[in-house]
Amino acid sequence: MAPTSHHYCPVPMDDNLKPEMRDCKLLGCRGILLFLVMVGLLVGLIFFAVKANSKACKDGLAAQQECQNFTHLLKRQLTQVQEFLQGIEAQASICNQTVVTLTASLEMEKAQGHKQQELVQDLQEEIVKLKQKLQDTSVELERLRKENKASGWENGSTSSGNTISPVVVSVLLILSLGALLA
Repeated sequence: MAPTSHHYCPVPMDDNLKPEMRDCKLLGCRGILLFLVMVGLLVGLIFFAVKANSKACKDGLAAQQECQNFTHLLKRQLTQVQEFLQGIEAQASICNQTVVTLTASLEMEKAQGHKQQELVQDLQEEIVKLKQKLQDTSVELERLRKENKASGWENGSTSSGNTISPVVVSVLLILSLGALLA
């Protein structure tokens, strides 16, 4: 017998399958793909967990925590220093106001001292004048006494009404000096 050649037209297999089979095959492909994705994610998760639990990572986390603690400490210290500085600035402001007040008071005292010094100078000049006047008056009184004695001996009588005693003159001068000082 002779070989017979059968020629089959290629027919896609999917076309011959029933729709239920096609859904089942599609579902199987999806399941395998989903399984591969899950395995890949699981491998990545395991790799990440191993890396996260490594000594270098733990050291890095410890260093980060230490830096955060140190930063928090520095912030707290900075806040304390700023509060202290504000207190110092307030005290400096009060001191500056006190200095201004004391300077103004000192200037007023200086001015008053100068006025008092001028008054003392004027009073001293007045005292010198009064002393000179007292001395002149005493000299004049002494001269008048001598003249009076000389004329009284010659006339034989003394008039006590015209003579002023030195005590009265001294009292009058002291009273006038007291009036000038007041």
